[in-house]
Parts: sequence; C-alpha cells; structure tokens
Amino acid sequence: MPFSSASNSAPCASLAALLLLAGCATSGRVTGRDETTRQGAQAETDATTSFSRGIYRVVVGFNDDTGQAAIEYGPTSRTVLRNASLMGWSYSEDRGNTWTYGGRLKPPPGWAVLWGDPALTTSKTNYGLVFMSSLAIPDGKFPASGISGYLDAGQLGGACIARSTDGGVRFEHFQCLTNTTPRNPAWGLPTRGNFYDGGSMAAGPSGEIFAAYVDIDRSQIDVWRSPDGRQPFALLPPPFPHYYAGSHPRIRVAADGTLYAMAVAKTEDVDTQPHALIASRYRNGAWEEPKTILWRVALYPQVDLGGTVLGAPLKLRTGPQFSFDVGVASAEPPDEDNEGVVRRDSVRWLVTQQDEQGWLFLRGGVCDETLRSCGWYEKWTFGAIASGRRTRLDVFNPNVTAFQGLPFGAAPRWQASFLVREGASTTTLGLTRGTLGYVNGQPLSIPVDIARAVPVCPDQRPKGEAYWGDYDGFLPVDVDGDSVRFLRFMTDSSLGCTKRWSFLAEHQHVQAVSYWY
Repeated sequence: MPFSSASNSAPCASLAALLLLAGCATSGRVTGRDETTRQGAQAETDATTSFSRGIYRVVVGFNDDTGQAAIEYGPTSRTVLRNASLMGWSYSEDRGNTWTYGGRLKPPPGWAVLWGDPALTTSKTNYGLVFMSSLAIPDGKFPASGISGYLDAGQLGGACIARSTDGGVRFEHFQCLTNTTPRNPAWGLPTRGNFYDGGSMAAGPSGEIFAAYVDIDRSQIDVWRSPDGRQPFALLPPPFPHYYAGSHPRIRVAADGTLYAMAVAKTEDVDTQPHALIASRYRNGAWEEPKTILWRVALYPQVDLGGTVLGAPLKLRTGPQFSFDVGVASAEPPDEDNEGVVRRDSVRWLVTQQDEQGWLFLRGGVCDETLRSCGWYEKWTFGAIASGRRTRLDVFNPNVTAFQGLPFGAAPRWQASFLVREGASTTTLGLTRGTLGYVNGQPLSIPVDIARAVPVCPDQRPKGEAYWGDYDGFLPVDVDGDSVRFLRFMTDSSLGCTKRWSFLAEHQHVQAVSYWY
C-alpha cells in the first residue's frame, strides 16, 4: 500500500526512548464512541489499507452485533434467525485517529447468515479494491426455526467475500465459497457445504487475491484464488494434503508473488507434542512439500485470568496462536541460531507454547524464503522464565507484521504484538509489542507495553469458555521520515462490564492502539 511522508502527527519519541517508555502509544475507540455502535457489540478484527480518489484509508472489519434484530439473546440462550449478519466494518481517513462506521452487510441470495471471522486485503494493482471475508451459512443448512445455542458443523457451510471499489467505504457481495467434498470421497455422501472456520486473505503483486479457511469436516486448509480480483475465486489444490489441519490458516504473499500458508496440524505423538506449526508455499501453479516449523504448539488454549467479574470467573478462549509475515531479509543475519545453522530470515514468525507449569509463552523464529531452513531464537522468546523468576504469566495471541520499506525513505522493519496477563488474579490484560530484530548482529527483542490494565468483559459460554474476540489485526499505517506508525486492534471494554450472559457481554467494542517505531 502507498504511504505518504506527510503525517498528521510526528513521532513522539526516538527509538531509544521507545525501548524504555510506553507513553508513546495512544489508544482510540474505533466503535463504541457513537450511539449506533455503542448499543451493540463489536470484537475480533482484521485490517488493511487502501487509496482511492486521492484518499488514504485504514479499513478494519469485525464481528458486528450493531443493530442486530435477527439474533435473540437471553441470559442463558441465543437464537440466530435468518438474515443475521456479523459482517461489519469501519474506516479511517486520518490514519487511525478517528473512525467512521461503515455498517453491516446483509446475507446475499442463497445464504441465510453471515457469521464473522473477518479477513481483509487490498489489491496491489488497484489500491481502491478492498476485499472482506466472513463465514456463512447456506440456505440449505439453515432450519426455518433458526439455530439455538452454538453454531457448528451442522450449520456453517462456507464463506462469503465482499468487495469494495471505493477503498473500503462501501462493500458489495462478490462471491460466496463452499466445498462440498465429503471427508471420505469413497463414501459418496451428499453435502450442503463443509464447515469453514477462520479466514485469512492476501494479495499478490500481479493482482491476484487469495482467501483461505480451515475445512473442519476434512481437516484441510482450503485456499481460493482470483487471478485479478475481478474474475471469480477458484479452489486451489490443498497445501497440506497429508496432514490433519486443526487451526485457522494464515496466508501471506511475497514481493515475487510466492504465496505462503501456515497452519497448526495434529501429529502422531499425541502425548508429548500433539500439534505442530506447518508451512508451505505456492509457486508456478503448485504447492511445494510442506515443512514442519515447530513442535509442541498450543492450539486453542484457555487463559484463566484468576479473577472474577459480576460473580463469574474470567476464563478466555483464544484464537489462532501463531502469526507470520514475509518481508525483507536482513543484510547480515546472525551467524547461527539455536540449532547452529545460518539462516536467511525473509519469513519471521511467532507461536504460542506452554511450559511445564502450564504458562503460555511465545517463541519467535525465522525461515528462509524456501522454507527449507527454519529455526527459533532464544532472544525472541516472550513470557518465559527469566533469571529464575517469571516476568509475565500468560503471553498469547501473537501478531507479526513486516513493513517493506520505501525506496527513498523508511527502512524495512518487523514488529510483533501480543496480549499479556501480568497478575495472579486480574480482570485486565496488557498489550505489548516487540521488534523481531537484531542488535550488533545478534537476535534481540525488548518487550514494550503499549496498553496497560485493559478491562476484560467476556461472555459466559456454557462449555466453560468465554468469548472476548479470538484474534485481531496489526499493520503499518503511516511513515514520517524513518519512523513508521503501527496500529494494533483489540477488544475495548472500557465502557464497563455491566452484563455477562451466556452469549452476550456488555461492553465489547473495538479500539486501535497506535505507536511509532
């Protein structure tokens, strides 16, 4: 996306100061500021940037309950009726300082419900062409009386992609995607659309648009491709055909057009390391052999904050516990990593693991552009025990984003962000960022808190989990000289926690945390 060197606000601290101070970060409400969105709930985000008719925008999609008449809530119940939609968005025309609510899309013909898990991307050949994805329920899987309680494989049957031609101000439905292949083709069973979950989108340099989901029915990652964002999406061969994929996917595209996909898969060693982070790349019309990046990955762990709100415990469910990006490799990568092998580092990643005491921590590492050489760095570990004592308790929900750099301006850089539980008994979380970089040729990342004591207000799911937004967007949005401004979105419960029903919590909105680096 294009960046302008003219920004609305100058960086507030130097790099050295940023390593020491969190005061440079600022937070602002994306939703919940106005009367319209304040009356509903919004959480779980993905974001992109656009440029249309001379206006640069940041666009964020979220699970949106604003003005929702087709979902009926009770203290212990939820009924989803036809025409329910969680596909909402907002946009900013001043680099994230203020936001305009875009609205919610209604389900298109043939589809009964749009059920969130947002994913967004922008065409790299037409910066006004923005795409947004949502899970969906086809008419054929939706009962006339609606659906009570959880939505699962019995109802969800694909995803719908909307397209904006004006940089994210307005969206219209473009295409709905579904896979009707049964788990075992030999069974020959009819299907009305496999259960899709998650969502990730990416754009290639020649105009290609990609969308990926986990097909829960088949334990596979489905990746769809439109050659130019105008022609329909078509299903590609599976990137991990001999694996049992169990997580939301993540996809990214390199500058040369290579598509990278990552997911967490089940392993045969179910006792000691049941899940592994795997990756593959799509080049010249075919997927290459998948690569195992790291073992002993936490799939969807619950986070017990140890505190209570409105008389009920705070046990958060989580979303995808890994993230990666593809960017500019270091000119002089470190001599060796933990495995004693020299690495190229154009792919950098973070993944959540669990130690012997049960605490969640993040491990970061690199892969070269071929994915044949991967390893992790001890100095890119967040939340592990340091000097015999634990500096943080649970560290989870990682994000990684790469700023590619400008030809005659800001240099490339890599940023990570994640949530932190810092107290043995707490009702709040912190948001921390770190640089996946090097000092004097050696890996080093110093965590810097960019939001502290963020109040948590999840619902109370009957299965003992609590929803507060499973994942969030993170991206660079502005440049001033050699400083880059990043936005990380997260759930905002600062209006107070006044209600915690089984499927509803008040308040849940979206905030954007901004910092310069």
